[in-house]
Amino acid sequence: MDRRSGVIGYVDDRTGERLNFTLPLSTRIGPVMVETVSRVSAQNMNDILELTTHCIRCGFCLESCPTFVTTANEIESPRGRIYLVRSAVEGLLDWQKDVRPHIELCLGCRACETACPSGVEYGRILEGAKEKLEQDRPQFSKLALLNATTRPSTLKAQLAMGKLLPGKRIPTPISMLLSKQKPEVDQPTPQKLSPLPPLIHSQLKPVQGQVYLLEGCAMRVLFPRVHEATRRLLRRIGYEVLETAQGCCGAMHAHNGYIDTTKSVGRELLIAMSREIPVIVNSAGCGSTMKDYGNILEDTAGATKFAKRTFDASEFLFANGLMEELASASGLPVTATYHDACHLAHGQKITSQPRELIQAIPRLTYVPLQEADMCCGSAGVYNVLQPKMARSLVERKYANIEETGARIVATGNPGCHAWIAQAAQEHGKKISVLHTMELLEAAFCGLEPFMN
Repeated sequence: MDRRSGVIGYVDDRTGERLNFTLPLSTRIGPVMVETVSRVSAQNMNDILELTTHCIRCGFCLESCPTFVTTANEIESPRGRIYLVRSAVEGLLDWQKDVRPHIELCLGCRACETACPSGVEYGRILEGAKEKLEQDRPQFSKLALLNATTRPSTLKAQLAMGKLLPGKRIPTPISMLLSKQKPEVDQPTPQKLSPLPPLIHSQLKPVQGQVYLLEGCAMRVLFPRVHEATRRLLRRIGYEVLETAQGCCGAMHAHNGYIDTTKSVGRELLIAMSREIPVIVNSAGCGSTMKDYGNILEDTAGATKFAKRTFDASEFLFANGLMEELASASGLPVTATYHDACHLAHGQKITSQPRELIQAIPRLTYVPLQEADMCCGSAGVYNVLQPKMARSLVERKYANIEETGARIVATGNPGCHAWIAQAAQEHGKKISVLHTMELLEAAFCGLEPFMN
């Protein structure tokens, strides 16, 4: 870095081009600007630094990154962000002024990990950087948003109060406080529960085992119908859900830099689901975090075993006989497509199982979706914190969905579900958005209970 000009740069190994980032005058680094106090341990910083050295700057990540594709700005790419983080750890850049804006614009979709030939663990770099940023300078408005969203009783109270406010959007003053931008996302609305036909147990497989089902925090409030569909599908393949008092898994806190909270609620979840039976998750972001409990809760007994017995619902159903059950289902005479939830495709590397299950539905016509694994812009609470970028991405996603001619788009994550459904509503609701579990259960009992 040239301290006088405020330019940092490196040579692109693929093209030979020199890439320069010019910092504003107010943020150029001098000897006195290097931070000396942090609650993030030196070991954690060394771990982040070591992870950044795995990046060989090949550039394969660029076209997979939604923010780079949207802005064409190198500094808004995984390669650029890794360089910023490394420079900040080495004391060349200021974490808050130089790094935070670009880290916060990152969706955390981890598409770059899928594209990376060197196996760079960008998700760990990102979460470590966010932890550093939040511990040094917490954003209490964001923390309040996370706490409200992940506490079912608080969320229910907020939803009730939201009905008293004019308009669909979250209030502008709240959006300005959180993002300094006008809101794009509507206030969340819980699913309507329509009665489903009772299961005839004499016609089902005998019960061969029990599983836990993560009800989660926001999921249990906003998407109870998805849980019901999941329970019914599990019973169709011979599994009953063992009900247990449980709370949040900590995924949204982990994705936003509050790892200590994730550790705390994660330990509670291990206790709540202590029996050695599978843990089924129908929220991609939650499942991705829970499968990483071995790293996150490294000092907690049983965390690694818990992670290994955690399965996405589509993954478990595919491996345990739902394909065979679908063969005898009445089916659906519809055209459908599938959007990859980021933490399912890139975090858990699950892409084929949901597609094969959907394509196994009798009479259904499946149409591939262009850019299926590009983020829709929801990304947990990202569409609240970065509304402009989120809006750009959901419009791109919805345009691709419309091009398929499908009547239904399925996905495996509540955030994607709600955000794409809002876009569908705004575009005339020509396309219905269903969770993968809803579409699969509809193959047995019809679409009507899932279409309101």
